[in-house]
Amino acid sequence: MVENPLVSVIIPVYKVEKFLDECVTSVTGQTYRNLEILLVDDGSPDNCPAMCDAWAEKDERIRVIHKQNGGLSDARNVGLAQSTGEYVYFADSDDTVDPHLVEDCLKALSQYDADLVMFKFDTISENGRTLLSDYKHNDFDDVRLLAPQEGIKAQVKSEIDGYFWAFLAPAATYKDHDFSFPVGRKIEDMARICNVIGESTRIVRIPKVLYHYRLRQGSITATLDPKLNRDWRRAADDREEYVETRYPELKSFMKMQQLNFFANLDYETIRQSIITGLKIDPEDADAMRRRIEGLTRDVEGGDEEMPQATRELLELLTRSMDEAVDDVKDNFRDVREYWHQLRAGWAAKAAENKAEAETRAEEKAEERARRKALKEATQPGSGLSHADMKAWEEAWDEA
Repeated sequence: MVENPLVSVIIPVYKVEKFLDECVTSVTGQTYRNLEILLVDDGSPDNCPAMCDAWAEKDERIRVIHKQNGGLSDARNVGLAQSTGEYVYFADSDDTVDPHLVEDCLKALSQYDADLVMFKFDTISENGRTLLSDYKHNDFDDVRLLAPQEGIKAQVKSEIDGYFWAFLAPAATYKDHDFSFPVGRKIEDMARICNVIGESTRIVRIPKVLYHYRLRQGSITATLDPKLNRDWRRAADDREEYVETRYPELKSFMKMQQLNFFANLDYETIRQSIITGLKIDPEDADAMRRRIEGLTRDVEGGDEEMPQATRELLELLTRSMDEAVDDVKDNFRDVREYWHQLRAGWAAKAAENKAEAETRAEEKAEERARRKALKEATQPGSGLSHADMKAWEEAWDEA
């Protein structure tokens, strides 16, 4: 490992003027100082471009790249192409990083002779308050060393999340393997995470919380989009294609995991579609069914044993998808009306629950008022005799 290597920190910027200063402050405040900080202004329509330029004037390590809007993947690709560091780290411009992130990562790489380091993260609100979260990614308390195949298996099984801000890697991992993020799509992290894991030789996971992931309205992952289902599928397929090409010995494993992933994704898609009133595209539904059927055939002819829970889920999905697709094709208007009735029923139930809660609140308020009155009336010096207080208490009990 090169002594005191230059680390390129790439931060795409778009419509985050409320959070940008906090993010850049956390990066410029790193205890490790040899940084190249690339602020990639992705054609942001707010005050972000000027804020980026102001930061460049204050810190000579910051370089601003202004470009037309092309999305997160395009901004990351541009930043990666212009980076010059021996190591690359991606941060999101609405999040913050721990002051020791880069230093701790470089120390871990050297100490454990690794070329990919991963760490824990927590979640914060728009106001910076720490939120409760339960990510399997963070479910470890000691240093862990993994071979690339082990890392891939952990990622595909969701034991390692696909967030690119959750690890630091050598620039060569990207630039020597024709790496690029898929432009024009969401879920780009999952589509490429295994490309990074798979080109490592030794992975170290350190049990330190070094990143603060902000959950906010309006973010890419918080926005419901009917096309999101397609991007999930394409990301999963990209991941499968890379793994099976680079590590053909994992082909049976990937088929099994893909089947489990798509089955659960499809179930969740149907559930969210009903709840939010999104329309399921019949072609998308049919494509999902065919994808699941194909994976089922592959798995049944492979070496991996299908878990009973997955088999039961598939049987449920097969029935549900057959009925849903036929209904959508033959009588979509009736299906949509049924969804509207469901939503109306849920709304009525919610209103009923709200009314009951308000009634209970009023009853509790009356109870508190009666208790307060009793307490005041029976205090020493209230002027009531012992017999009067006894009568008051009996009347209270009857009430």
